[in-house]
Amino acid sequence: MQKYPKIAIRNGKRYFFRFSLVQRVQHIILFTTVITLALTGFPLRYYDQPWAKPLYEFFGGIEVAPYIHRITGLILLALFLFHTGYWIYLFFKNRVGKLIREKRVTAGNLIKEFFSQEMIPNGKDGRDMVDMFKYLLYFTNRPPRYDRISWKEKFDYFAPYWGIPILGPAGLALWYRDEISHYVPGIVLNAFYIMHTDEALLAALFLFFVHWYNVHYAPEKFPLGTVFLTGYLPEADMIHEHYDEYVRTMKEEGLEHEIKPQHH
Repeated sequence: MQKYPKIAIRNGKRYFFRFSLVQRVQHIILFTTVITLALTGFPLRYYDQPWAKPLYEFFGGIEVAPYIHRITGLILLALFLFHTGYWIYLFFKNRVGKLIREKRVTAGNLIKEFFSQEMIPNGKDGRDMVDMFKYLLYFTNRPPRYDRISWKEKFDYFAPYWGIPILGPAGLALWYRDEISHYVPGIVLNAFYIMHTDEALLAALFLFFVHWYNVHYAPEKFPLGTVFLTGYLPEADMIHEHYDEYVRTMKEEGLEHEIKPQHH
């Protein structure tokens, strides 16, 4: 029996597997830490705004809030390192292991397997973007047929993945600014401050206004998309967001005669 069935039936409706438990836990830690960091960091960045002082005092003020911010930042950095090790483990287990078993380990095959991972942007993502604009501008009445991971989800994924290495080291440098100031000029600390605060603002704006809209606030999702909790996506959402994967999964499960058309 599969640990995660590709299709689960609940109350007579089909749900399609998307994320494992370990992936969902990582996501929960990610958004929890990011929100906490934003709430404890922005009151310092925008200290002259009327909302800053009450918010900072809610988290314990200058005596407590900095410790919450720093500990949460360390948790986020630990998550980044864990996730990096996690995908490297999966790459070697599922892809390098396959090459070893098939005795096809070459530099070319290793590079090919690396760039064929589902989170790596590829040519189909470019074609899907073109198809999206063609659909939005009424050049066609057929929406893009996304596979398991769409280009939008890949953008969502890499936005924090490249942002954390910028935020984290800069935050650590500001944490130990007194010690570091003995070895680097002040302009370096100013650069760390800009890196930390501006990247944090960019990340928060993207999270709150783009990502959350796509997964929670869009009319078909409102008030809450539940896939991040259950790991499964309802059939209607699967058809709308991942039609190529929907068709493939239905065929693999012997349900090709029940495949529904893509929404227009």
